[in-house]
Amino acid sequence: MKRKIAFLIVGCIFTVVALAAIQGYFIYNTYALKEKEINAEVKKQLFELEDTPEYTALDDEWMEKAAGFLKDYKDKTINREVYKKLITQTADSLSAVLHQFMQTQEIYQKYKIGYAIYMTSATVTQNGKTDTIFNGKIRTLGNTVKSKNEISFASGKWQTSSIKREELSNKKSLEDYSLEIRTQRYYSIENWEKIVMGKMIGLLLFSLLLLSFVVGLFYLSIKNLITEKKISSVKTDFINNITHEFQTPLATIDIAIKTLQQKEKQLSPEHHQNTLSIIKRQNERLQKLFIQITEASFASEIVAFKQEKTVMSNEIDAIIYDFQISKPNITIHHIASAENILLKMDHFHLNTIIVNLLDNAVKYGARHIETTLTISENHFTFSIKDDGRGISEKHHKLIFEKFYRIEKGNIHTTKGLGLGLFYVKQLIIAYGGSITVKSEAGKGALFSISIPLL
Repeated sequence: MKRKIAFLIVGCIFTVVALAAIQGYFIYNTYALKEKEINAEVKKQLFELEDTPEYTALDDEWMEKAAGFLKDYKDKTINREVYKKLITQTADSLSAVLHQFMQTQEIYQKYKIGYAIYMTSATVTQNGKTDTIFNGKIRTLGNTVKSKNEISFASGKWQTSSIKREELSNKKSLEDYSLEIRTQRYYSIENWEKIVMGKMIGLLLFSLLLLSFVVGLFYLSIKNLITEKKISSVKTDFINNITHEFQTPLATIDIAIKTLQQKEKQLSPEHHQNTLSIIKRQNERLQKLFIQITEASFASEIVAFKQEKTVMSNEIDAIIYDFQISKPNITIHHIASAENILLKMDHFHLNTIIVNLLDNAVKYGARHIETTLTISENHFTFSIKDDGRGISEKHHKLIFEKFYRIEKGNIHTTKGLGLGLFYVKQLIIAYGGSITVKSEAGKGALFSISIPLL
């Protein structure tokens, strides 16, 4: 069963990872496709924008000024630094006009588009010699929307040439020159990631829902399989270990019967009657043991038989004595500070609490047990201290849960169903009491119960 669960878990994890990878692949491709669609739409709109009279006028104005500054440089009226400064000043004034114009366009209402033209080079060729005034990247025209993710979508080149004829001393001289400006156009979309994700929100939600459904389905399948395994384990333990619950009364009855059979004539009337009382008590316990198992396994709440009854200290002594008979290798030292105790408690329930706590001590390796009975603050207090191997703190709360066992199978030749301490706690709670445990691994355990008196 464990191997089957392990295979199922591994298979589920592999399936979920594979499904997530496939969905991630499709989502990535869809994302790339949506991005391409948006870029294609924006490019188309920008090309249409550049064909408008308003844009053409702005572009022509900038080119005329840039060419004029270039001629001034050729004529040596300005230098390179002044040229770049004039280009920047012109770009600032014209960009404000371009921004206002783009805000009126439909594409800008749909996307926050950043548009910019960068001058990449400016050269003057004169008499066969080329002088590069600028080589790099300087923003010459654009709106105020800026983005780090600019995309280049077109390049341009403006060029003009001229021949100047002069007469000097009745001689003709020729001066030819050409001007060239290269540009690169870029665009960007503000928050384009959010825009693309917004267009994919339906697909993302469906993918997440599908993946969650698959994970939930696998979780329920594994949980049900583990639950079935637990139920199967409980049933197996119940069948294999049921004899433990009957071991104490049966062993006690067996010893008592053998005593009567072998030494009947040697027994005094008092000893004979005491042996018969042992058989009677254990017979009653066997009959009521079925009630304990039924209540602990199936009943949701234990009913306390709160009948007013005087419990004598020697009755508790008898319970401990009967247990001692069935465990001859265990030493039990009992201390009682009161003889008569007025309790509203069924004798069988009291017997069950004490025997289960004693048996639990033996189960976990105790060889010497000390029991103490005291009356304090109008409470009946009974404690059991053993020298067993103890219980680590992480198990202190869990040991009172139904079917919980620290170890399975044989524990110091004693078996259990994981019902004893659960049933004990339920009984004590039913009578308005409480139970505590103090223990460390390897240092024994101390169980203390407290039940209100009348």
